[in-house]
Amino acid sequence: MKLFTILLLICLSNTYAASVREGSVEVELVSSVNCVSPGETIDIALRIKHDKGWHTYWKSPGIVGVPTGIDWKLPNDIEVSNIMWPQPQNVKMGPYNAYGYNGEIFLIMQLKVSAKAKPESSQLLKARASWMCCSKTCQPGFADLILPIKISNQKKVATSWSTLIKKSKASFPVPLKEYKTEAIRSGKELTLHLIPASKKQINFPKSLQFFSSDGLIHSDVKQTVKKLKNGSIQMVMSISEFGPKNQNILEGILYSKGGYDESSNMRPYLVKTNINSKTQS
Repeated sequence: MKLFTILLLICLSNTYAASVREGSVEVELVSSVNCVSPGETIDIALRIKHDKGWHTYWKSPGIVGVPTGIDWKLPNDIEVSNIMWPQPQNVKMGPYNAYGYNGEIFLIMQLKVSAKAKPESSQLLKARASWMCCSKTCQPGFADLILPIKISNQKKVATSWSTLIKKSKASFPVPLKEYKTEAIRSGKELTLHLIPASKKQINFPKSLQFFSSDGLIHSDVKQTVKKLKNGSIQMVMSISEFGPKNQNILEGILYSKGGYDESSNMRPYLVKTNINSKTQS
C-alpha cells in the first residue's frame, strides 16, 4: 500500500495540465510557479488563445455576450479566488460593440494552500471552464481541465507562464487619485466629470473609453469625450436599458477602447463614484 501511494505521488507530480481545443479557442490551466508551500498563495490562470477574428468576453460584456466562468472541484486544503480580470477592449459581435478579449489572454486567480496541508504531496485540481466565443456568429464552449499542484517547502521556480501572467496583472486598474469624479444622470444619459485634484494630470488618449463594470452604460452607443480649458474631462454616455435599475453608483474602468498596451505610460484607472440626478429647473 505504501509503495502504491509513493508511485501515485510520482505520477501526479509528473502530470501536466493539457490544453483543450474547443471550437475557435484553445484553453488550459497554468501556474506561475512549480510548487507552493503550506500556508502560501500563488497565481494561477485560465489561458485562452483565440483564433484570429474570434473573441471571448469580460466580466461585464455589455449588451451582448456572456462572461467566461470556471467551476472548481477542490480538496479541503486548497482555495481558489474569483477571476481577477485583465483590461478588456472593444470587440464586435456582429454589428454590436461589446467588451472582451482576443489573441492570447490569462484570466488570473489566486490559489491558497492551507497551513495544515501536508508538505511534499501533490493534488490534481479539476475545473470546468465555460465561455462564449464570438465573431460574426457565436460558439458556446465548455472544457474539463486539470491543474497538478505540488505542495512543497522546496524553493519555488517560475514556470514558462510566469512572465505572461505578470504582464496580465500589469493591466489591472489602479485608483484614479489625480482627479475628483462626479457622475450626473439626466434622463437616459449619464455625464462623468473628471476634475483635476492636483497639478499632476494624466495624458488621456483620444480613444478614451469607460468600461462599465455592471452593464449600466450602453456598450454599443458612442461615448463623447471633451477636454475643457480648466483641464477637466467630460464624458457623456448612454444608460443601457439592459443594465441594473435604480443604480446610484457608477463603477468601471477608464482606458483606451483598443485594450491594454504595455508600451503606454497610461494605466487603466478605476472609477467608483456616486450618481446624482440632474435637477430640473
